[in-house]
Amino acid sequence: MKTKKMLKSNKMSEACGWIGMILIHGATAPTSVSVLMGWSTDLPPLNFIFLVWLGLFLFLIRAIYAKDTLYIVSNAIGFSLNSLLLMLIAFN
Repeated sequence: MKTKKMLKSNKMSEACGWIGMILIHGATAPTSVSVLMGWSTDLPPLNFIFLVWLGLFLFLIRAIYAKDTLYIVSNAIGFSLNSLLLMLIAFN
């Protein structure tokens, strides 16, 4: 009985994590895409992007060490998008 309940609880928490990742990247990706496609020239401040980039890098290291697939995928996506924004800001 406890195993079944724990398994269901674990599936629910995993689903929440993946949905959260989609929501977070769904909120931040439009800025990157609009700048890359030339639809917008408004870039976020460099210090904001750099601190987010650094935080995602550190989270990615932790996720790899913990072998946590959800956070590896999420942080790799975020790190990549923020790397693109940093390059756009630096070379703009």
